[in-house]
Amino acid sequence: MPALIIADDHPLFRNALEQVFQMRFPALDIVTAADVASLQTVVEQQRDVVIVLLDLNMPGAHGFSALSWLTGQRPETPVVVVSANTQPDTVRRALDHGAAGFISKSADTEVLEQGVARVLEGERGIHPGLEVAARGAELKALDVAEALGSLTPSQFRVASMLAEGLLNKQIAYELDVKEATIKAHMTEIFRKLGVNSRTQAVLALASLAVEPGADDRAVS
Repeated sequence: MPALIIADDHPLFRNALEQVFQMRFPALDIVTAADVASLQTVVEQQRDVVIVLLDLNMPGAHGFSALSWLTGQRPETPVVVVSANTQPDTVRRALDHGAAGFISKSADTEVLEQGVARVLEGERGIHPGLEVAARGAELKALDVAEALGSLTPSQFRVASMLAEGLLNKQIAYELDVKEATIKAHMTEIFRKLGVNSRTQAVLALASLAVEPGADDRAVS
């Protein structure tokens, strides 16, 4: 059965969306993920994913990193960002990084349903009333996004922990693998990012950061 994935770390919001789309799209298998790691697992398990609803602010994600990875791995699968951060710059950069649509978390059920239905029909667009910044994502950020899209799930998790400032030993402990495995992943991450050091890698990944929006204080 074709799948619709809801990726959001807030259980109440995630469950509410699940109920809404189960009723609206009975022919789709509604699958949920609470963090990037579980999203990656679901994407690997589900062969026929027709659409993904993605919250930018999830455990394991840094700015547009999860969006970049997802659109790189599944370029044929439309991703709709559902976020409380509706700043014009955030909307524009999300679209630049491959999002098929952008909907505010404050949207009512009808707007959500219509937005998803339009994307499923092949359209692209954003939540009515949202503004889009004139200036798009920088070329450097687009290059980093493309590199992230080529990482394996394990490499992506290592890159995310690197962005958090963890050392190889700490990352190995968190992932329960040998430090030599982390070093091997780092070598490949550096190669794909086109950098030569941890500092350069962290700076590159920082280019995907999202500026906090006013709405983030209420809902994230």
